[in-house]
Amino acid sequence: MGETVTRTTAGRGAERHRAGHRMRRRAVVVAALAALLATSCASDEHDGRFLGTREIDVGIHKDLPGMSLLENYTYSGFDNDLFLDLEEWLEGEEGVQVTRNADVPSAARIAKLQSGDADLIIASFSITPDRMKEIDFVGPYLTTVQGFLVDADSRIRTHADLAGKRVCTWDGTTSRVALEAELEDTVSVGGTDAAECVRKLRDGQADAVSTDQVLLYGFAQLEPGENGLRVVPGLTVGAPQHYGIGVAKGHREDCGRLAEWLKGYVGSPEWQANFREAQPLLVRENPDWISRHKPEDELIDAHSCVDKPKV
Repeated sequence: MGETVTRTTAGRGAERHRAGHRMRRRAVVVAALAALLATSCASDEHDGRFLGTREIDVGIHKDLPGMSLLENYTYSGFDNDLFLDLEEWLEGEEGVQVTRNADVPSAARIAKLQSGDADLIIASFSITPDRMKEIDFVGPYLTTVQGFLVDADSRIRTHADLAGKRVCTWDGTTSRVALEAELEDTVSVGGTDAAECVRKLRDGQADAVSTDQVLLYGFAQLEPGENGLRVVPGLTVGAPQHYGIGVAKGHREDCGRLAEWLKGYVGSPEWQANFREAQPLLVRENPDWISRHKPEDELIDAHSCVDKPKV
């Protein structure tokens, strides 16, 4: 179910070697354990297992630059960095074995959790009330908004400029719903995944790609410059998107333990360092990136391990 990937430190965005970040990760673990000791008690479920198993399979994307990209046998991106920190906590403190299950399609995320093919999903997974009825979430660990990716020489600047334009979205995401609700005069172009939408933009089959800005900035930083791609500044649709870790229902105590760990991670220097490395273009173009993208504990508490958001 998983795959073995060589970890190197070569190149910007490549996976950092654990030894180079052990101190910061240890700080995250210590903070999370302090919270857990204050709130948790022994349970029948926690007997050398986590989520009812000793082998945790984590589903993750492999085609989203800046979030989770597999290239030359090496992963990079913000979701991947979260996976590495979570893996260290689960294996070091919970005593379970963790496997990365690569390339989970967006449309299959819920099904993989419900079928048991994955125990956790870290895949730019937006928390929505409908999804919370089917699975549990831990998060958010990141907040973003839906925007637009265009060619560098595109004249698209405003919502009015999108009238009659071909906009690509892909299956299994919330992007198409928001686009159709707010911009009815655009022409919907479908894609099977993000990479296909970007190819259609570059080939002239689409005028723009619309999805969460953190995903768009990841593609834009791969193709910068006059002949590259850019995220249209200030052009957004829909409500903020909150990314969470997907968990199958039925494990509320372990879900709560994971939520406490996540609050420690999001509140640590590790979260900011990971984001800076994974999203350099976004950070450079948005000086207020921390306030835009970093969730507070109250937001995590309101969406973690519940059937609907807490008011």
